[in-house]
Amino acid sequence: MDRSRLLFGGAVVAVGLVLLGGALDVWDAGDVISTWWPLVLVAAGALAWVANPRHPIGPIIVMLVGAALLVDRLDIVSVDAAVVWPVVIIAAGLAVLFSRPRRTYMTDDRVKAFTAFGGTEIASHSHQFEGGSIGAVFGAAEVDLRDAELAPGASLDVFTAFGGTEVRVPEGWKVRTHGLPIFAGFENITAKETLTADAPALDINATVIFGGLEVKH
Repeated sequence: MDRSRLLFGGAVVAVGLVLLGGALDVWDAGDVISTWWPLVLVAAGALAWVANPRHPIGPIIVMLVGAALLVDRLDIVSVDAAVVWPVVIIAAGLAVLFSRPRRTYMTDDRVKAFTAFGGTEIASHSHQFEGGSIGAVFGAAEVDLRDAELAPGASLDVFTAFGGTEVRVPEGWKVRTHGLPIFAGFENITAKETLTADAPALDINATVIFGGLEVKH
């Protein structure tokens, strides 16, 4: 399982457990969430840093913001949240604007990449492309498969939150998109009318939150 899905799924499970404990009168779910929710930011920043150790600025900002909000919620130090959030938004925008996308040429049969507060570009030249996983949080990912050849049953998992993912494929591929858009959209503008019955097929399984997925030639 890729890191981005692990983070999102783990956060959903944690919230569910807190709500379940509240329903069973084990604790007050509202108090637990209102106090400890900044840990999500700390965990997200740490995960992004581990995934991209050469690009630590964005993840460190997220971790520091989460830590500041947590000490405020625990009444250790008073932090003005009304000031913190605009700073977070400004920092996120600057990180996206001025970060240099990393371009990677791959011959492996599977791709795996995760980016946060930045961009990544991957070009595959595999002769038996099997798929893989792509994650982008507050960033953008571009996957160029125009020089790749598909293996049977190829499947690409995409997770995008507050960002965008673009997948480019050669003409003659059949691309099927599946998944869950949450305040987001999928766009598949590949040519479909000229496909043959035995055209190589790529399945894209996507979860997109406040972002977009575009598939094109």
